[in-house]
Amino acid sequence: LREQKTLTKYLPCVAVILLQSEIRSEPKVATHTKLETSKRILLLFGSIGMIAFLSGSASIKPLWTIIIYYLAVNGNKNNKNDFNSNLRSVNSCNNNDKIYSITTEINNNIMTETQQQQPALTNPTNQIILDKLRALGMHKKETPHHSTLKRASVLVPLFERPPSSQSNTTHPNNTNSSSSIHVLFTQRPTTLSSHPGEVCFPGGRQDPSDRSDDVITALRETREEIGLFPHSILPIARMETVESKHSLCVTPIVGWIDPPEAAEPSGLELNLEEVEAAFAVPLEYFAREENCVEKYSVEWSGGEFVVRTYLFEDGERHGGRVFRIWGLTAHVVYEVAKVAFAV
Repeated sequence: LREQKTLTKYLPCVAVILLQSEIRSEPKVATHTKLETSKRILLLFGSIGMIAFLSGSASIKPLWTIIIYYLAVNGNKNNKNDFNSNLRSVNSCNNNDKIYSITTEINNNIMTETQQQQPALTNPTNQIILDKLRALGMHKKETPHHSTLKRASVLVPLFERPPSSQSNTTHPNNTNSSSSIHVLFTQRPTTLSSHPGEVCFPGGRQDPSDRSDDVITALRETREEIGLFPHSILPIARMETVESKHSLCVTPIVGWIDPPEAAEPSGLELNLEEVEAAFAVPLEYFAREENCVEKYSVEWSGGEFVVRTYLFEDGERHGGRVFRIWGLTAHVVYEVAKVAFAV
């Protein structure tokens, strides 16, 4: 380094110009790739600077000291908040390019929703059910109290199954119904610290990239958890917002999956860090009171909340494994079934 005084004298200046230029040219939602490049440049020249500093070169010691101090203090000060708020990933999604592309796809899907054709259902009973759910509308159904809580959304995925794909008529879970509408559930891994092993819908907390839109949150989380693309999901209804036991404002979005094959559990790409299993249940199963194995009322959030429990045996993909559907998830699917089958 001492033999290359001219180079080491002006190299730090070039490093500062390149690094600061890249940082300032970043968009509001930067990518991890560019930030990692900036970090590497900083580490590289920072390392060279420390070597020069320790080598005792009087000509470059003060300059490197100023550079390192400026980048560490000023750069961090200006970009820390943006980094934390705009680059924070949700539920193991660590690539902002991926978030950006998913959100863009969701936005396009929502913008063209009114232009999409209504699903042409061959089963008249399914069409009636779909029309009932559509009548609920997509407007918000919540109280002023909910606006004070952190927000989350879940998707209630509904899809048609052809008669050949439905359970055997002798199976205890079968509803013997003319409706072939099924609802898709997921089960969380038992290794998770929050709600381990519980059955739930795809969903999660709202992210800043969702622009405070509950539908975008539900579709983004569904894409991240089970690989179901937004263009296959048509939001048809917004259920009443409920408060979870963790004081989250949870909004259920009912989504119609088209083509229906996209929702078949066997074809889903599960994010194994968040989802252990996926299975489907006939929607009418939850409209039959005899299938509710436990029911009791509790006082919650200024009103009465009915806690329901269902046990569903999945003999199609999980060898007769019994899934326990209860709590908030059971409440939401029951409310959907109640509207669909006029319970």
